[in-house]
Amino acid sequence: MSIKALRRSAFLAVFWIILLFVTLTTATYAWFTISATTNVEPMSSAVSEGDVNLLIAARKDGSFDRQCSLALTGSPEYLAPVSTADLDKFYEATAQTREGISVLYRDVTAQTDKKLLHGTVYLRSEYRDCDVYLRRAGLDFGNNGQILSALRLGMKITSQGGTQTLIFRLDELGNTQNAASAVTVSSKGTVVSAVNDTGKATLVKDPAVSLADYLAVENTENDGHPAAGRQALMHLNVDEVAAVEFWLYMEGCDENCINAAQQKDTGIQLSFAGVPREEAQ
Repeated sequence: MSIKALRRSAFLAVFWIILLFVTLTTATYAWFTISATTNVEPMSSAVSEGDVNLLIAARKDGSFDRQCSLALTGSPEYLAPVSTADLDKFYEATAQTREGISVLYRDVTAQTDKKLLHGTVYLRSEYRDCDVYLRRAGLDFGNNGQILSALRLGMKITSQGGTQTLIFRLDELGNTQNAASAVTVSSKGTVVSAVNDTGKATLVKDPAVSLADYLAVENTENDGHPAAGRQALMHLNVDEVAAVEFWLYMEGCDENCINAAQQKDTGIQLSFAGVPREEAQ
């Protein structure tokens, strides 16, 4: 294939993780608890035709391709409501008032392998430099609005440009307008950033942002390959390998993370798109 043809194309790497079915059970006040078996199955997938220079692997020294299988850290049986401000520490509520406001918390960072999905994948750019975006066409977290409104997708991306932490809301991936809500923290729109020895939490503004700014633009030009979006996840130099550590969890302080989110199923499927650097500028 000619260099000229490569320069006209946007390059794709599609990362299909797993399908995660979660059944949620009983609740106390507005903060729900989960106790159920989770069925985790690998998914097969196909990628768009075209030139590809963004490749993915489950290990840094693994075989890079357009898709990969996921190796999770731990074996979570269910998603449990937790709260975090930075993906470094995770907390869960231990006591609530009669009105359902959580007043005491504990650090559950050491137990997150049983409460949320966590793993790392690696992206590598071939042939040229590129900017990396999420691709809407391959993202799938189920279609239940109540669950989507309470879920968070966290990413810690490490490349030659440094490390950045992003936490995404998933509301816009489905119809969440009718999702039930209730305030379960003393300050609406906050999450837990720290807990002292008595269990009292420090609350900060929820750092979650919309996915929209980080999505590649779908179009019918350029052989149908995605174009640059508003904000890249990262910039990759040719042959550079970047680590994408990810978390999928229920944000327990979210006002939609309530009893109405029980007895629902959800799934996870991720997709990345690479756009040649000069086309993105």
